[in-house]
Amino acid sequence: MTIGFLIAMENEYEPFLDKLGKIRRVEKICGAEFCLYDHGKNTVVLAKSGIGEIAAASAASILISRYDCDRILNFGLVGGLTDLSLGEVVAVRDVVHYDCDITPFGYELGAAVDTVSPYLPADNSILPQKKVGVLPMLRLASGDKFIADEERKAWLLSQFSADICDMEGAGVALTCTRADVPFTMIKVVSDGADSGAVLDFKASKMRAFDMAISVVLFVLEAK
Repeated sequence: MTIGFLIAMENEYEPFLDKLGKIRRVEKICGAEFCLYDHGKNTVVLAKSGIGEIAAASAASILISRYDCDRILNFGLVGGLTDLSLGEVVAVRDVVHYDCDITPFGYELGAAVDTVSPYLPADNSILPQKKVGVLPMLRLASGDKFIADEERKAWLLSQFSADICDMEGAGVALTCTRADVPFTMIKVVSDGADSGAVLDFKASKMRAFDMAISVVLFVLEAK
């Protein structure tokens, strides 16, 4: 199996670099870096996408079209919209692209032209069952904004019943959905998406991802 492992920022992928196995080659394509690893019986393609929906969608498309990935795993930091602890590890149940607005044509807010619902479901069947019982399964609101104010936070919560937010998830989810490739997302809550979000986000770079790493490695080793 070939698994695409998409991560936006250095502090998010750095903890995994010595755990992915033997590196086969590194390629730079369209501004992103792709590192191929022999990881047990699987090939893992680590995509260092860069920040934002466009960068994530581009990298996901390359993982699928060039590297023929069977599934995509996205890992990263998220803002918490509900009562979540900083450093908490969560799995994404579904994703909504809150920046997408073609409501004048009769679509729901967040829905793309070629999707039935604004909420794109992740595939969590591959997660370890014991950990699934522990990990919250949450809705991710995703768009090209770093959420750091109470008003925007409240809007995402009330409009979409979202629990967490980020800047890459919708790009991954839309690309995978269109390509009929399953995606799974494991996230770590780095901030409260409020006025203290920037300071909390910077401090999160110092936190260990021990539990997240164990879940991610389980998925990367799946047959």
